[in-house]
Amino acid sequence: MPAYRPGFALPLDELREEIDRLWSSLVTAPPLHGWGTRSEESVFPAVNLRETDDGFSIEAELPGLGVADVDISVSGDCLVLKGARRSADEAAEGATPSGGGNADGSQSAAKVVWLLRERGTGAFERRITLPVPVDSQRVDASLIDGVLTVVLPKLAACQPRKVPVRGA
Repeated sequence: MPAYRPGFALPLDELREEIDRLWSSLVTAPPLHGWGTRSEESVFPAVNLRETDDGFSIEAELPGLGVADVDISVSGDCLVLKGARRSADEAAEGATPSGGGNADGSQSAAKVVWLLRERGTGAFERRITLPVPVDSQRVDASLIDGVLTVVLPKLAACQPRKVPVRGA
């Protein structure tokens, strides 16, 4: 009959509880910061990319961002979307008069306690490689109702052309 030693399993139980706690914190972290359960959850912003004979069209979801919050650059076949989303308290801090206080000169000591925070904040950068180079001089972008639309015309040399067939 095996001998039972009191307290032998206690360290293993503590280790198991600690691993369970660690796993729970990793799985429930916000997706914007790269801890989503699927790889596409960690990609921001979400985009749709379409190709036509003339070029490409990209739509990116950027809710809550304004034109001044987004930077777009194009080089050859690479499109780069950069930007930043500030939290409500960061936006409020930026709205205070210089000196850091309220309009009457008093200091605000209101403490914010987050009860639930699922919308990500901070800077982002998304690089999208296109199949062919585009004409960077004719790229057009618009941001309407939180949807960024970028139209990227292909270079003339990369556009398909109809080749006439001669007869004998």
